[in-house]
Amino acid sequence: MTAPDLTAAPRRRPAHLFVDTVAVLLLVGLALLGLTTTFAGWSFLILGVAAAAIASAAVVLTMRLPLAVPLSVVLLGGIVLGGPLALRSTGLGAGVPDLGTMADVLRGTVTGWGELLATLPPVDLAGPPALVPFLLGYVGGALAAGLAIRTRSAGLPVLPLLVVLVVVLLLRRPISFAQDWYPVGFAAIAVIWMVLRGVELAPASVRTRGWSDGWRQAAGAAVVITTTLLLAVTITGAGASSAGDSLRGVGGTPGDVSGLDSPLRRFRTFTAQGKNALDNVNDKRLLTLVGAPRGSRLRIVTLDRYDGREWRPGNDTMRGSIEDAFLRVDSTVDNGVSGRRFRVRVELAKAYRSAWVPSVGALSSFRFQFVSGLAKRDQLRYDLATYTAVVPQGLGPGDDYEFTAVLPTDRLRASAQAWKGTVLEVAGMARVDPLISKVLASPEPAMSKVFALARYLRVEGRYSDGVGAGEAQYRAGHDLERLVDDFLLAPRPVGDDEQYAAAMALLSNRVGVPARVVVGAVIPPSGIIRGKDVHAWVELRVADGSWRTLPTKEFMGNRRPHRNMTPAPPPQLLGSLAQPPPSQPRDPDLVQPETPQQKAAKRQESEARRGLVLRSLPWLALLSLALLVPIAKLVRRVRRRRRGRPSDQIAGAWSELVDRARELGVPVPATASRPTQARSLGTAMELALGIDDGVFAAAQPAPAEVERTWKGVGVEVRDLARRQRWQRRSWAPFNPVALLRRPGSRPD
Repeated sequence: MTAPDLTAAPRRRPAHLFVDTVAVLLLVGLALLGLTTTFAGWSFLILGVAAAAIASAAVVLTMRLPLAVPLSVVLLGGIVLGGPLALRSTGLGAGVPDLGTMADVLRGTVTGWGELLATLPPVDLAGPPALVPFLLGYVGGALAAGLAIRTRSAGLPVLPLLVVLVVVLLLRRPISFAQDWYPVGFAAIAVIWMVLRGVELAPASVRTRGWSDGWRQAAGAAVVITTTLLLAVTITGAGASSAGDSLRGVGGTPGDVSGLDSPLRRFRTFTAQGKNALDNVNDKRLLTLVGAPRGSRLRIVTLDRYDGREWRPGNDTMRGSIEDAFLRVDSTVDNGVSGRRFRVRVELAKAYRSAWVPSVGALSSFRFQFVSGLAKRDQLRYDLATYTAVVPQGLGPGDDYEFTAVLPTDRLRASAQAWKGTVLEVAGMARVDPLISKVLASPEPAMSKVFALARYLRVEGRYSDGVGAGEAQYRAGHDLERLVDDFLLAPRPVGDDEQYAAAMALLSNRVGVPARVVVGAVIPPSGIIRGKDVHAWVELRVADGSWRTLPTKEFMGNRRPHRNMTPAPPPQLLGSLAQPPPSQPRDPDLVQPETPQQKAAKRQESEARRGLVLRSLPWLALLSLALLVPIAKLVRRVRRRRRGRPSDQIAGAWSELVDRARELGVPVPATASRPTQARSLGTAMELALGIDDGVFAAAQPAPAEVERTWKGVGVEVRDLARRQRWQRRSWAPFNPVALLRRPGSRPD
């Protein structure tokens, strides 16, 4: 195949140029619709379509000039217009950019993609991310319009726009199937445009035919484009239940959030350590909250990764989610959580110095109150999966802020069903298996095992922060040695929030329930949080995918140790103590009501099945259309072979030969006799005369004669096919010409 000639544009009528331009703008708009849930508002769509219109106009106005001219005009126009249109920069005034503005455009062309991927939706149409829809519309419109004007290809101009659509599918936030049918509209407009171009640009000698080569080329290109589009939608993952291969969240996060300060590691700075303890904030005010619901939980940090030394926060720690990463926050956050909505103002005291940004519930917006916080505004990152915010450069006095949030339900019951996905595997935790062997072997649900182990820690454990007579031996830390040897396997578990929460989360994962550690505080009526209010608790993942709080009082002992305290029960007795009571036999005639977790699990499974069906519909539709014509031909062949008298069956054999010839593109006279048609075919004269004898004979031909005739037709059809090009042979089974026209009409 020769490369298209782009040096000079073929002569086109204004009406055809108008159709091409409108098609380009429609396809750009349909492709950019995928960013609806990524950007805030619809300004991004107006910007992208306007950029495509400007680029198309530049190509049309310079189409008679050498190729270097439109290329230079389009390139310079993008650099000049990107500032006032996308970045909304004033430049020299009146929309005239200065050198700084053009430098920002060039810089944003490189960095805007990463910033968009690293920002939680909805993204404000400002700064470098605003250049993304501008560039997609501008470059896609320029390439598509240029190829439409300077080539005679039916399908080539669609390829740049198809690339734009695929890029959008990779950049967007995954959405539901109900919102994800705009690619079908894209495919429909693209196919119509290619067919119109195929008919218009076909040679005049070909357009005189009813089913022209132009139509055939356009139809072939449409099949290729549609198949490519369906593959792109399927691979990139359509639907909220599937992450697909979207690029969201792959970049722009802090280098290593696990290296930031850990409130759990320094938990003893919040406990009473005596007057001489350095950095102790036990009785100091850390922050004040105004507007937070009383009794709700203030979250400082969520720790969801354990490396054998300590619990740490991390990026991408939840399989099946692309939003488990610390991403940049714009004006608002679409957290997808339902519950009570509220607004909170936070005043940081002198004693609070940390990279972690305390918050309540799931953020829906965030704003620093003072100008000094604007620089940190661009550094703010938020993890939707853990409800944790961070400013890597740190917060301190004067960095007051306010946020709006949603308070989700976090109540946890022992009857709740645990998440069925993977749990955290920790090398070395197998050492506790002999201690909890009966719990592990119990047939009870995993969540019941968690509550049984929590009850054991609460009843047999003692609370100590290392201060007090004879308590210095209980050291800080939550490495495996401290948690396993000096806590769980010790004569009696002794520790503070750090050891209890860290060990409880590891035990929960060990029995099959995903767990993580949270450091924060329960908000008192005054809204004032002091160091002594800070605690650690455990969150467990239930069947519907949400995380619920296992309160501290469920697993943490509140009695202090003493010198003469008795050891805990021997390990072999732990199973009988911690094992839940045996389940009562259930009456099979009684229907047990479903729990909310069971209903949520069934709903999730139903949505997954519905998503699979919806994802398959485009392929089923394409397959049905592809098989419709061959099936209709098979039915026609069977009817001709089996229905009527033997003479009718012989006549049907010749009709089958003529129709197969038309489908292969071999011309056959419409009203000529069979011998004349045989001469046109260049073969089958003896077969034609034999069929005439069978049709016009006084007696009906024998069944053996009918069988020989059909076999002869099969031989002639194969001979005709061998003499045609492979493209015609491949198209023949799907060519509907013989089904759409009366017998004997001109073939395609």
